[in-house]
Amino acid sequence: MVSPSGTKCIFNALVLSRSICTFFAGRFSRDLTCHDLNGGFFGFLYYFPDMKTRLLLIIMVLLRLQGFTQEPKLTSSIRKTMNAMDTMAIRSHIAYLADDKLKGRAPGTAGYQMAVDYVVNEFKKLGLKPAGDEGEFSQKFNLRRSSLEPGSLKMMVTDNEGNTDSFFVRNDISLSAHPIKSEVSIKQAPVVFAGYGVDVPGVHNDYKDIDVRGKIVVVLKISPLGLSSDYQSYFTSVGYKMAVAKSKGAIGTIVVYDRPTAPPQPVLQNALNPEKTEAYGSGYIGNVDVFMTATNNFLSTMLLNSGKSYVGVMASLKPGSPQSFDFGRKLSIRYKSRHADIETANVIGMIPGSDPLLKKEYVVHTAHLDHIGIGKAVDGDSIYNGAHDNASGVASLLEIAKLYKKTGVKPKRSILITMVSAEESGLLGSAYFASHPSIPKSAIVANVNTDMPTVIAPMLSVVPLGATHSSLLKNVQYAAKMLNLDIQADPEPEQSFFTRSDQYSFVREHIPAVHCKNGRKTDIAGFDLDAYIKTWRAKYYHQPADQIDGWFRFSAAKTYIQLNFLISYSIAMEKQRPSWNNDAYF
Repeated sequence: MVSPSGTKCIFNALVLSRSICTFFAGRFSRDLTCHDLNGGFFGFLYYFPDMKTRLLLIIMVLLRLQGFTQEPKLTSSIRKTMNAMDTMAIRSHIAYLADDKLKGRAPGTAGYQMAVDYVVNEFKKLGLKPAGDEGEFSQKFNLRRSSLEPGSLKMMVTDNEGNTDSFFVRNDISLSAHPIKSEVSIKQAPVVFAGYGVDVPGVHNDYKDIDVRGKIVVVLKISPLGLSSDYQSYFTSVGYKMAVAKSKGAIGTIVVYDRPTAPPQPVLQNALNPEKTEAYGSGYIGNVDVFMTATNNFLSTMLLNSGKSYVGVMASLKPGSPQSFDFGRKLSIRYKSRHADIETANVIGMIPGSDPLLKKEYVVHTAHLDHIGIGKAVDGDSIYNGAHDNASGVASLLEIAKLYKKTGVKPKRSILITMVSAEESGLLGSAYFASHPSIPKSAIVANVNTDMPTVIAPMLSVVPLGATHSSLLKNVQYAAKMLNLDIQADPEPEQSFFTRSDQYSFVREHIPAVHCKNGRKTDIAGFDLDAYIKTWRAKYYHQPADQIDGWFRFSAAKTYIQLNFLISYSIAMEKQRPSWNNDAYF
């Protein structure tokens, strides 16, 4: 039986052969059809005894079968509709979502529900199809807050001779509550050191020479030197380090920060499935029984009487030279966790694809609908409105959906317009969707994320975070060319933007993703746009001042929306599914 892809290849060959027949029938003024000689393409080649001509025609068909496609053409109608975009509509979306009456759109609040209702109403006006739970626009899930039961923590470290060490928890280590279990008890688990805690084939493997099954693994927060900014972000993330430790059989992870005191014990938030048996997020999701952060003083203490020193271990850590070893100590720990759950939701609308086969695949646009809510007052204002972060991203997706409808384009693949919840809590809404999508996970071909595009200056260039690792770079290049934009490298790699927004949830599920930010190109001589953006960020980022009057340039927002529309449009129209580069770790 021919597979669906094989059926389509045959169909394309017949379409092409029919086109060739029609062309040559006109050239030779005879009634030549594909029904001649049983209508087959190879029968059609019979009309051309010259082998060079036959070879040329066969090559044409093979190119077609291999997915050879041209860039999607922008008709004058599409360009006209794009250029006619109303910037006042963009402003109107942001003004509503960032209004004080929504009180900062914190998940689980009435203000967040107002934002959900607004988006659903816009989806209905645009004619989008519900793509959430059971025909609804909403995809509901639980958001769990976890904290340690006061007084429940009991911990002891012993060496091979039975000697006991204790650590002042508040200063040296900080234990995180378990997001699923109510109680954890571990007795005499060996504690081992695994360097950076990474396993990068062909580059560095900290687990090469050590067995960590049933053990507590101590790893450094940093990653091997010499990696690109995206890889640095990925391999320093706590979620990555714990996932690798778990895959090697570890039951606990202690991440060592280069600081004199440990971070305070956090109140963790995680997204849970409806059965509350599995957590989703970018950090600690219960994949190990024990997760702690610690100071370099903790590591130095653990190294006492081991024949090693903190300075010596750090000096020996180099890419390709793992420094893994057993501390000769064992950890016993017992603690209890409290859990409090609230319900929140992602909001998902679909633009169905037009191709009989490709419509079963999806390009997923994302923007987070939530913000911080109400917090510490600044200049008498305690509502964190989140106009730039991320009402501007939500407005962008609503206008992208409107472009699809107004231009009349019929994307071959289906488009999901997805507003995710709880990004500010740790990418939880996108982590839940990417792990638990409302459509088959295997059908998601790419994610195009929109988060705080920083449209405060004319948009003349774009920074496509994540695109350099996959074929999505050519989609960005296509869109940038159509808009006369330059493409620039990440100007702030130290910010680790690659792992700080919702595209990272899709990358963790091995789905190619891109998040475009406004670049640093300016047409004003002597103007330091980089310094300008940093000044703006200091005043508005995660501050009550992030309101509708906070330095918006809506002409730049228009360009940004056009850019992301063209990226997804080009992905949706091409035959070949996006793919990771051969050298991409993801």
